[in-house]
Formats: sequence, C-alpha cells, structure tokens
Amino acid sequence: MNSALWTEIWKTIEGNKTRSILTGLGIAWGIFILILLVGMGKGFEAGVFKIFKGFSQSTIYVYAAATTMDYRGVAAGQPLFFTEPDLDYLKTNVPEIDLLSPEVSKGCNVRHDGQTVWYEIKGVNADYFRLRLINVSEGRLLHPSDAIDRRKVALIGNNVAEVLFDRQSPIGKPVYIQDEMFTVVGIIANNLQNQYEARQIYLPYQAFKNYIDPEPRFNTIVMSLSPSSTAQKMQPKIRSFLARRFQIHQNDDKAFYINSMEEQVKAFNSLFGAIRKFLWFMGVSTLLSGIIGVANIMYVSAKERTHEIGIRKAVGAKRRTIKAMFIYESVLITSVAGYVGMLLGIGALRLIGLFIEPDNLLLEKPSIDMGTAVAATLVLIIAGTFAGLKPAAYAANLNPIDSLRAE
Repeated sequence: MNSALWTEIWKTIEGNKTRSILTGLGIAWGIFILILLVGMGKGFEAGVFKIFKGFSQSTIYVYAAATTMDYRGVAAGQPLFFTEPDLDYLKTNVPEIDLLSPEVSKGCNVRHDGQTVWYEIKGVNADYFRLRLINVSEGRLLHPSDAIDRRKVALIGNNVAEVLFDRQSPIGKPVYIQDEMFTVVGIIANNLQNQYEARQIYLPYQAFKNYIDPEPRFNTIVMSLSPSSTAQKMQPKIRSFLARRFQIHQNDDKAFYINSMEEQVKAFNSLFGAIRKFLWFMGVSTLLSGIIGVANIMYVSAKERTHEIGIRKAVGAKRRTIKAMFIYESVLITSVAGYVGMLLGIGALRLIGLFIEPDNLLLEKPSIDMGTAVAATLVLIIAGTFAGLKPAAYAANLNPIDSLRAE
C-alpha cells in the first residue's frame, strides 16, 4: 500500500475523530475483556495446579475404609486397617509398585525446654519423601539409613520449630515425644500445604513403631508405580489383591479408596481446557459486538462518501484500490483500538497481581503469554478485515455515474 493511500485514510479518520474514537472503544473494550478473562483464567489454573506440586504425578494413595458387603463371616460396616505385613504382601504380589510407604499417625505431646505442645506425629519411610516431594528449609529429610541404624530423629514443620525453639535453630537439638528423646534433623520448607505441614512431625517408621506405637495400625498407604504401568490399569489389580488379603468380597469397591494424582491431573487438565475455551468464547463474543460496530460505521462512511468514490472511479481508480481503502481503514481502526485494549488489559492484570499473595491457595498472579498475545493480534487483524469487507464491496461496486449524481 502506497503512502498516499495511508495519508487519505488518516485524513478520513481525522475528519471523523469522535466517530472513530467511539468505534474504537468497542474494539478496545472487547480486547480488554478478552485479555482479562484469559489472564485471570490462567492465574486460576496455575493456582489450582500448585496443589499438585507437592506430589509426584505418579503418586497413588490407598485408603482403607470399611466393608459394605457381608462376606464369609465379615459383616458390612467392619472397619479396615493396614498393618506392616500388608506392605510386604503388596510389594511381593504387585511387582509394578516402585515406591511404597505407610502413613501412620498419632497425636502426642511434644516437649522441649519446658514447653509442651500437642502435635500429630507421622511414621513414614524414606520413600515417602520421593512420593510427596517435601523439601526442607534447613537440615535434611529422613534417610533410609535412619531406619537401618534405628536412629531417633525427627523432621519437623515450621510451626513446630517456631513454637518449641523460638528464634533458635532446632537442627541437632532434642525434642521429647512421649518422654522419648528425638533429635531434630530438618525443618519442612514453606509450601502450599504449609498450613498442614507446618504442624507435622515426621519420624522414621521403625522409630515410630519402637517408641510411639508398638503395634501401629493405619488407614493410608502411599505408593508409586513403575513407568511402564498406569494407575488406571493397576487399580483393579491392587483392589483384587487387597480384597483377597482381607478376605472381603471382590466387588466391595468401597472397602478401599484409591486416589491417583495422575488421574486428578488429567481431570483438571480436561476441566481447564473446557474453561479456557469458554473464556475465549466469552471474550471473542464481547469483541464481536465491537466488530459489528466497526462494520456498521464503515458502511455508513461508504454511503457518505458515495460522491467521492464516483470521482475516484471517474479519474481511473480501480475497484481493488477502492476496496483496499476501506479494508485498510477498518484494519487500522481495529488494530490501534485493539492494541490499546490489550495494553489496558495487561496493565489491569498486573495491577490485580499486586493484590494476590504468593501463598494464595487458588490463584496465582494472572498473566498473558506470548501465544495468547499473538492469537489476540491475529483476531484483531482478521476482525478488521471482515469488518471492512462488506463496506469495501459496496463502495467498489458503486456505479460511477450514479455516484457522481449523489449529494
């Protein structure tokens, strides 16, 4: 497109400033809403998926509940509990299991330097920290050697450290659990689950068994599968072996509840895929009203400039030049207004982000990635082109003689 045509388009827009600005506002508002919706949607999605960062996606939780069917002398409603031999049974009979840990817990009084507080104590093995992806802010996690060497060590949450040790480092210092002394080896780092983990104390399972509860029964087993296996395929097999182990009916599906992180992530991915499509639909629908406004104004402009178009055709202007003039004007108005809306939308997202705390459970700071910006740009160009097509076709098809007669 030559500079003369650009100059003419600019003069036309300049001659109708109020109309051009009001027309552009519709486009700017549509893009603003699109950016805001998509950005907030991404922030919500990122916030929800933070929950899964504390778990390996291959993690499976197996919960023992209660029987719901009468079978071989075991009445419905009988509570079920795991014991240590059940872990060995699963590991032996389900070779697809890669990592395995019990999660046994008991509330106890914990004492240090005259300060006594009630906390939940958990007994786990070293595999647990590869399944839960827990990190430490100081010290270390529990090691396999802690169980082998029968060490009386403890991993404590941030709240435990603050309450019992005030501002002092607890690493290497003693805590008394049921009057048994344990040495603190690590502090759990702050994370999304901090409200829960901050008040936890983890002990090696063997130490828990030796000093806290000599015959522990527990409801939860945490495991992961080998890379060649999937949770969906293995759940029936795990249920079947557990049913045989506990001598309950094979169809008693509610006796054990199996929760797979892999399946939850897939479910949330599917959910947010649908949400993203809905937000784009809502944003583009709002933008569509602005596009219709641009098309309407361009059509009015073509009607008003009928005499001018007749003169252009009379002196040899080609149909494609007339078409280009209206399409380019439409694209220019749409693009400029759209970019203004885009900048305002990005600015609004950053402003909203200032009020969102880093530890917010369900919302991360909203943002727009490059892919969304490119997609919005393409929407603007396509929208401007379509908005100008009908008015351009009308102007290009005008009869020169009839146009010159128009007032």
